[in-house]
Amino acid sequence: MISIDDFLKNITINLVSRTNNLSHMYGCRTCSYSGMLHRHGHYSRNVITLHQHLLIDIQRFKCPSCNKTYSRLPCCLIPYFIYSFDVVLFCLYGAYSLSHKATLLCRILHDINPSSFITIQSVSFFKRRFLANIFLINSYFARHDKFNYSMDLSAFTLNDAADMLLHKIYHFDVSDSFNLCFFNQIRKHFMCPNI
Repeated sequence: MISIDDFLKNITINLVSRTNNLSHMYGCRTCSYSGMLHRHGHYSRNVITLHQHLLIDIQRFKCPSCNKTYSRLPCCLIPYFIYSFDVVLFCLYGAYSLSHKATLLCRILHDINPSSFITIQSVSFFKRRFLANIFLINSYFARHDKFNYSMDLSAFTLNDAADMLLHKIYHFDVSDSFNLCFFNQIRKHFMCPNI
């Protein structure tokens, strides 16, 4: 099972230097055990940020009560995505809010990060996943007083609705991560497959 946490803000310093191994994880979502979970190894994962390509370690934990295992991701990563939250948001914002073509977005990302291998298909995939979850994301913002304006998406085209939701994500409180808060409340990540 995946867990997203805000145990770090700087992916480069903390994950590459492996200082994240000093933190603990408490509480099991499966059996409601409230104590400290045991460390249960780690695995390596490739991550592409706006500026670099990294190989990082993801710590795993195991519940001593029910033996459920958790992989603890930092809030700057999206589960099962090689691209960081910032890269995905950059592509979505460029596509919907700035009306850039996928080829231009790829060219910009390749100029910023030459080790990025993002393709037009990747940008199209981000757009499809975001649109598939647009109503779930909209319902998440209905819980927040300062974001509950324009909740009726039927009054908008899909592109306009996506643009409006991306503006809400960008204006989300900077002390919190949208990725983390969404995952903790909905129990899915905002780019999950629509099942």
